[in-house]
Amino acid sequence: MITNYLRRANEQLWPGHLAFGPKNIVLGVNNFCNLHCVMCDVGTGNNETNFGANLVGAKTKSMPMDLFRHIADEVLGFCPSAHLAFAFTEPLAWQPLGEALAYCHALGLYATVTTNGLLLSRRADELVSGGCRELSVSLDGPEATHDRIRRRAGSYALAVAGIETISAKSHGPRISVYCTITEWNVGTLKQFLGDMSRLPLKRVGLLHNNFVTGAQAETHNKIYDEILPATPSNVFESNPEKIALELLSSELMEIAASEYPFPVTIHPSLTKFDDLAVYYRQPEIFVGRRCNDVNRILMIDSDGEAIPVHGRCYRFPIANIRNIRLKDIWNHENLATLRGTLHRAGGLLPACSRCCGGFGGAGEERGRRKAGRSHLSARRSREL
Repeated sequence: MITNYLRRANEQLWPGHLAFGPKNIVLGVNNFCNLHCVMCDVGTGNNETNFGANLVGAKTKSMPMDLFRHIADEVLGFCPSAHLAFAFTEPLAWQPLGEALAYCHALGLYATVTTNGLLLSRRADELVSGGCRELSVSLDGPEATHDRIRRRAGSYALAVAGIETISAKSHGPRISVYCTITEWNVGTLKQFLGDMSRLPLKRVGLLHNNFVTGAQAETHNKIYDEILPATPSNVFESNPEKIALELLSSELMEIAASEYPFPVTIHPSLTKFDDLAVYYRQPEIFVGRRCNDVNRILMIDSDGEAIPVHGRCYRFPIANIRNIRLKDIWNHENLATLRGTLHRAGGLLPACSRCCGGFGGAGEERGRRKAGRSHLSARRSREL
């Protein structure tokens, strides 16, 4: 489409001022979580990291409904085709969720929800009646594995029961499940997909873990500490180097060659041992080419403060939507600095090398069809 061409040209030639609005507004509607996942900074109590602070750093525990309505009205006026994504920190623990979804529906906005699933059955009617369009549920493997990672017995059963409850209702949201690959669930992923096969899902995604090591942060901060400081992330009780790569490669390649009742995506699409070794053992080597999310996504927390891209990005002050229009936030000078810095660096900074924003959008995923054709292998061929 001509619009997409013009958008890409704008992003490349004039990253400091985007003529097109965001495609997604990510909402941090509360600053707490009801689970304690071992691979997450929030779950491990590391709230001072970029990721941890982006999720739980807001002073307001729960976004007031009047603030949400203001945000929705701003989206309607500036970028009405953007998706409003209720994502952080756990939207189902936000009391006004049903009312907020209904407000979006009345305005004709496209609303999605991402959840750990713990409260799905309890909020099922509100999700359906409120017109939630897509529901993403985060699960970490088969029941015992999931409950161990989430540190909550029964959390898997509650999530699955919620999926079943919602899928049984007419006019409910399309449901997808996403599983983050960690050292605790390697070897159980095939069983997990088998367990998911009895559920009516739109898709299942297997996600290579996003992380920033101490060495990555140190390298990054030698150059960018004054404007975009980085911190370690998701490496406090989990360790990417502990992942059994031969087992993971064998499992992912078998999954990629198998058929399931739903599409299975592996993101990024790495299955070969050599590529996985680079991803998990040499995080200083870039996997993707550039961050497109910085030009497509904006997050707003429960205080109304804008956060660049989403929770995994850098943390620095931008503006509060209570005081400045969304249109002006989108091209704020601090966001323009981030976009310009990324552009001059070639698309990614050292601390971006294992962030999902650098791996390409959903339209660039090929899941099982391209799981064996990695970007790393292609790049090595070009370099030889």
